[in-house]
Amino acid sequence: MKKQLRIILGLFLGLTMIGCEDLLNLDPQASISDEIALSTPSNVQTALVGAYGALGSSSTYGGSYIYLTEVFAASKDELFWNGTFIDPGEIYNKTILEGNGFVSNYWTGSYNTINRANNILAVDSGIFANAATKARIDAEAKFIRALSYYNLVQVFGKAYNDGNPSQNPAVPLVVTPTRVVDETLQVPRATVKEVYDQVVADLLEAKANLPASNGFYANTYVASGFLARVYMAMGNYQAALAEANRVIASGEYALFAEIAENYSRTSNGDETIFAMQVTATSGSNDNAVFFAPQPYGRADIRIEEGHLALYEEGDARGQLFIQTSRGVMSSKYAVPSDPTADPRRRNITVMRLAEMHLIRAEANFRLGSSVGASPVADINAIRARAGLGGGLESDDLESVTLDQILRERKLELAFEGHLFADLKRLQQTTSSPDKASISWNDNSLVFPIPAREILVNLNLTQNPGY
Repeated sequence: MKKQLRIILGLFLGLTMIGCEDLLNLDPQASISDEIALSTPSNVQTALVGAYGALGSSSTYGGSYIYLTEVFAASKDELFWNGTFIDPGEIYNKTILEGNGFVSNYWTGSYNTINRANNILAVDSGIFANAATKARIDAEAKFIRALSYYNLVQVFGKAYNDGNPSQNPAVPLVVTPTRVVDETLQVPRATVKEVYDQVVADLLEAKANLPASNGFYANTYVASGFLARVYMAMGNYQAALAEANRVIASGEYALFAEIAENYSRTSNGDETIFAMQVTATSGSNDNAVFFAPQPYGRADIRIEEGHLALYEEGDARGQLFIQTSRGVMSSKYAVPSDPTADPRRRNITVMRLAEMHLIRAEANFRLGSSVGASPVADINAIRARAGLGGGLESDDLESVTLDQILRERKLELAFEGHLFADLKRLQQTTSSPDKASISWNDNSLVFPIPAREILVNLNLTQNPGY
């Protein structure tokens, strides 16, 4: 029984210490001391690369963070789960069982990533030649931890605007390394507010200590972009506006001439703020597995007429679909221009400049301001790139409503992992094959705490309805 407890607790907090398929790949049975594993700057840098890799695994941004939340939030008239896997089907139907393996892997993958970040943050600064290197590495680790906790609190806790975030339970908040498997790992659930506060604190430190340029890893503007996203979920429009405007005003990014340039990429481009890097030897892209048509994809996520009808005539975004024998599929995770190319080896864009324009437009509209640009100017920029407005200033919208801003957001960012958070913060409804209408705050729109975690952690409470 003790051995079983150790194994499951290891799953609970992602015990594997860290590493990039190398000396840092530890397990509960035989481990390397942290003094050896993280004893040199090069080892710590390798560990950091491993943490980015964990952030992009199939149970995190390499798949689950995006496609599971999309099928969870989608209405039955816009999207259909066409697959044979039972667990994603439960999520689509909003009838999730506590033993759902995909939900459990989402939890475990997230905590594994968090633990990798925590181990890096615990490294003695004395091994570094200068404080700046340690500060930069810590900033990247906090960025990774923040993203992981934000994605956990989104699905396992109530929305920030649903009741009292200071009382609603979220997920266990662990900010120190897990290196010993014992009963002390029975950490209770922190509140929604506590988790959000940690996310914001980590991102603010990342913003302050990351460089303006850092290759395809996180930089100060990437941190600002995620702060803008988090602040929107919290309803803090003033702060979201400031961070989104900072990213746009930096001049580091530019909208692609064609929206299709954002997809099927093997390298970052002008519009890319942050992306998970996928190559033939590293990284995962399960979004392509489930969204893309055969032969490389499973064609499990079918796009329905209710969604296709939302696009105006001439909207280039309405052309990002493929008709297949299994129905209409999104081409955002496919390579329609080259049927021989494997879409599973393409990067996953997590954040791009268009989102910042949409955040700035919405925040400015709600606040009655025009920081950086007017709401209609930002929306016209998005629409012009989509081929709407004829490319002439006289054809642009002269004014814009909140509904128009939100419509543009939905169409521009469709299937990119935004639908669930938007459903919650905007207090919208969805539906399932069995229910014509499901409210944004319905108990079925929160993931259950995985059964195996409840089994070994007596301090965990289950979400209502499970």
